[in-house]
Amino acid sequence: MYNAATLAVSLIALALSGFATVRQTRHARSTSDMTLVLEVALRNIRDKEFQNDQRYVLTELVRDHPPNGGMDALPEPARSMTRNVAFTYEYISILYALGMVDSRIALGIFHFRVSQVWETLEPYIRAERVARRAPCCPFFENLYLHARARPAEQILRAIGLRSVRGYVLEP
Repeated sequence: MYNAATLAVSLIALALSGFATVRQTRHARSTSDMTLVLEVALRNIRDKEFQNDQRYVLTELVRDHPPNGGMDALPEPARSMTRNVAFTYEYISILYALGMVDSRIALGIFHFRVSQVWETLEPYIRAERVARRAPCCPFFENLYLHARARPAEQILRAIGLRSVRGYVLEP
């Protein structure tokens, strides 16, 4: 009888220890997710140089340069500006694809810009793939496809966010 009670107490202690470990691991991952997102968002996305480069890509690149030859064939400074934007989103997309950041966070924050930037850069990235005969920005394309599969409002509501008038307002 004494051995059975000792075994039961040991099993309960083991179960509680396992439960605590799982909770701590989830908390650490959540903290890590937020740290990674903030690191990328605050250092790269909010950087003035990145913002200027992104504005150029979204408003002037297509007008100034055809996609022939891909990103590396662009003259400077268009090449550096385009690569800065494309590879910043590629790094965010790698974090997303590897599960290092919660998909709801990545898509909730970057949904609009990922779609807008991919649609602008797609011809340049496709031309770059042809020129390299190798993949270019595959993670970015994957994140774009995931963003297009679900409207931003649906993602935000799934997180539990609420809005007074909706997330998409009519003009």
